[in-house]
Amino acid sequence: MQLRKRARRDVTVDITPLVDVVFLMLIFFMVSTSFKVASSLKLELPASHSQEQLNDVKEVVISIDAAGHYYVGDEQVADADLRKRILNATKGDPNMRVVLRADAESRHKRVVHALDVLRQLGMGKVSIATVRAKD
Repeated sequence: MQLRKRARRDVTVDITPLVDVVFLMLIFFMVSTSFKVASSLKLELPASHSQEQLNDVKEVVISIDAAGHYYVGDEQVADADLRKRILNATKGDPNMRVVLRADAESRHKRVVHALDVLRQLGMGKVSIATVRAKD
C-alpha cells in the first residue's frame, strides 16, 4: 500500500471581520452608556456648614442664575412655562427628587417663586444645593 503525501496548504485566518465586530461593540457600549453630566451653567452657590451629600440618580435640577433666569436641566425656561417644564421633567411624579441650584447673587424672590411652584405641584423631595463653607 502506497500512501501519497499531500501537499500542505498554509491556512490563514483573516481577523479583519473580528476586529470590525469588536470595534462595533465598543462603539455600541460607549454610546449606550449614560453618563451623569454636570450642569454647564456656572453658578456661585451659597455656602452652608451643614450639608448632606445626595447621589440620587433620578433627580431634576432647577437652576436660577444671578440675573434671575430659570433653567430646568440646562435649558432656559420662561417664568410662565416653569410649571409645565417641571411637570414634563418629573413626569408628574411627586416623589422625584428636585434639586434647586440658585446663584448666591440671585434675588430671594426668584427662589421663593420656584419653591412655590414646586409646592403647588406637590413635590415633596426638594433640596437646595450649596457648597461647603470654609471654617
